[in-house]
Amino acid sequence: MSLQLYVLRINEGREPSPFVWRARLALRHKGLDYERVPIGYGEKDRLGPSGQGLVPVLVDAGRWIHDSWAIACHLEDAWPDRPSLFGGEAGRGAALFVNRWADVEMLGALRLLLWPPTWDHIPIADQPYFKADRETKASMTLDAMREDADGKIARFRRTMEPARQTIQRQRFLGGERPGYADFAVLGGFLWARSISELRLIERDDPLHRWRADVLASVGDFPLGEPGHAL
Repeated sequence: MSLQLYVLRINEGREPSPFVWRARLALRHKGLDYERVPIGYGEKDRLGPSGQGLVPVLVDAGRWIHDSWAIACHLEDAWPDRPSLFGGEAGRGAALFVNRWADVEMLGALRLLLWPPTWDHIPIADQPYFKADRETKASMTLDAMREDADGKIARFRRTMEPARQTIQRQRFLGGERPGYADFAVLGGFLWARSISELRLIERDDPLHRWRADVLASVGDFPLGEPGHAL
């Protein structure tokens, strides 16, 4: 088995892509060994065979697969004998909905909080690109994004209410066992941990217990040193 996963890595070994975290969790859940290949913002040319410039990219026996959802589906189909990420086709469809909800709602609420500290930790050579790209996407400056952090955290906590209500009725987002739906959401928290000391949820929030349970399900998962403890 020879798997490689291209990941985004910035200063001090920080990995600020929620999508890479999703892929890493999926690989760990499947019990697959792989090599992490770190690249920076200015090294997108190294992803050329994938036909695009974004991580994560999984290379499996010469096949280049990009996008965390596509990677999860590939892992599920290529290794059906390993622990399932979806628990069947109905579960795959439900996980896709959670994945898209996390992309639009959860990460939408996190971006203005986490883009500025991400910029703080990227190499100086990559800062102009990152600044221009994120300020264009947000229609505001990085300095403006730093304002009213408490208000943005409050908005994030409100956004997480559907997930919160779900894990109050069942242990994981996908049911009684962890799966890709959980990894899609946890990826956002791991992005925050990699570059920020902001406390996104309080310890009495049911999501605090859920995060610990998901991480425990994948064993001794390497989180790296930066950021606060989950």
